[in-house]
Amino acid sequence: MANLSAAQLGGLMVPAVSTFTPSGDLDASAFRRNLDAHIALGMDGVLVGGSSGESALLDDADRQQLLGWARDAVPAGKWLIAGVGSESTRLTIARARDAKAAGADAVLVIAPHYFLKRMTEPALLAHFTAVAEASPIPVLLYNMPAYAHLVLSPALVHEMARHPNVIGMKDSAGNLPVLAQYLEAQGDGFKVLTGSGGSVVPALELGVSGAILAIALYAGRAVRTMVDTWRAGDREAAAAMQQTLTPLATDIAGAMGPAGIKAAMTLVGLDGGPPRSPLQPVHGDELATVRARLQAAGLI
Repeated sequence: MANLSAAQLGGLMVPAVSTFTPSGDLDASAFRRNLDAHIALGMDGVLVGGSSGESALLDDADRQQLLGWARDAVPAGKWLIAGVGSESTRLTIARARDAKAAGADAVLVIAPHYFLKRMTEPALLAHFTAVAEASPIPVLLYNMPAYAHLVLSPALVHEMARHPNVIGMKDSAGNLPVLAQYLEAQGDGFKVLTGSGGSVVPALELGVSGAILAIALYAGRAVRTMVDTWRAGDREAAAAMQQTLTPLATDIAGAMGPAGIKAAMTLVGLDGGPPRSPLQPVHGDELATVRARLQAAGLI
């Protein structure tokens, strides 16, 4: 585990898929092949146990196994982040401790949402604060309204950004006006990352420090080029690349989730494999859409 600091949090990272055999067991060789391919494209880190990794379908033994494999594959100096969020503050803290033991550099925490009506601002603040106090490694907040069905308020983010063990957040909503408010909390000790593949360049223009993008799982070289082009100062070329890549984000990862991501990975020559039940593989019109979007972008 590298001694990475909040000031180093940024760049382009991938939210690794959890690879399974047809029977639903973890597929070690496929997972390692994918990670090697992502790292070879110059990714700056890996998130294990995020939404694209079917986090809700992983048990704690799965999480530890995947983190162990990832730790072996992710070089020192690149981030290994563990998704540890759960409905229970107690379990989230336990998972954070397990993530530290497995070699993770930081943890990503989605808001509890099963008891949605009771997830008031005070309840969420109490949850995130307790996790930040107890976690042995730094914490990132995770704003993912598509799955959590709630939005982390800018006020909550600003409050949590003051905690010394909260080093950043991943915002996957793609709501640029709200993102701009999150960015008001950004500084040396707190970084904001975008998770929205359809608005990477606009988010960079607003000032995000980096991105963790599902689209980079199946269009990694193109996304890496887009980000590097923007950072080199060619904003017009980067914006044109964004226009080409946006349908790959909205119509595959956004519309179909892990099943669409895995289908796209398989079509570009990586190891997508099946999703874990109850998720079903895409087929028919959905698979045709995945293929068409990849062809339109010149990826297959």
